[in-house]
Amino acid sequence: MEFSVIIAAYNRCDSLRRLLASIAENFDERVADYEVIIANNARDPKTAAGIAALAEEFRTAHGDHFRHIEEPLPGKCRAQNQAIRLARGDVFAFFDDDVVVTPDWLRVAGRHFRESSNEAMQGPVLIPPEWQDDETFLRAHHKFKTINFARYSRKLKNLKTLTGANMAVRREVFSRIGLFNEALGPGRSGISEDVEFAGRLVRAGGIIGYEPEAAVYHEVDWNRLTEEFFRARHRQQGASRYLYKHQSLLLITGNLVRAVVAYGWYSLCGVMRKRYRAKGRLFHYGAMLEQAVKGPKAQAHG
Repeated sequence: MEFSVIIAAYNRCDSLRRLLASIAENFDERVADYEVIIANNARDPKTAAGIAALAEEFRTAHGDHFRHIEEPLPGKCRAQNQAIRLARGDVFAFFDDDVVVTPDWLRVAGRHFRESSNEAMQGPVLIPPEWQDDETFLRAHHKFKTINFARYSRKLKNLKTLTGANMAVRREVFSRIGLFNEALGPGRSGISEDVEFAGRLVRAGGIIGYEPEAAVYHEVDWNRLTEEFFRARHRQQGASRYLYKHQSLLLITGNLVRAVVAYGWYSLCGVMRKRYRAKGRLFHYGAMLEQAVKGPKAQAHG
């Protein structure tokens, strides 16, 4: 079994270096064959050149396990789809460029796909050890929930969704249900490409397995733990989901009214987390309403 690791890279060269270093350190071809495709989606020429140089550095140090491709048109999904077309592996693993892999990722993922017929695998996206007891960070994370950490009960075997920071999919799935939706995700609508893909897979009868040992650590970016990012992320989510759900104006309006009522109630009660959940829905359904008013062909760009 061969893994094709696909990393869409945009502008986080330092983070990308840490991810590539973790792969080079922890992946062993004696455990499973693998290749790493860095799909360069940077629009700034200097950043694009930096990503290309970094890919070449790892190719020089570690051989043809690492290779570089370019996708200059905006969109994480465009970059991933181009890499999928060029990949050699039986299983495609997808990591965001701001995570690092844990030592057993390749061994555990290989076992998962050998011992199950699952079409896809989701692994945990964890808080880095150095932040797990930091009260300031934990309070901000509890409030905003805008970094995509994902960890489920070990008893849970299957999921209905995917988190794109750490997931793997069998090659044949893309032939059966298609590639990633290029209207969605970073560089386009901003978010939800993984959720939309998971929905198509599940509707087609596919099974998404949860593998608690195939973990990555997601870096903590304090720029994501702000009111501004919270608002932008929930608006991206609303606009993105309108693009593939096409909910009716009546349904969106009803959901928005319920969010207004919930926000008011939890504000009066002083329940911070529920108030922020309702506030997120205000931004979410507000953005959906804007898209609905523009019409079904409206496109969001983020």
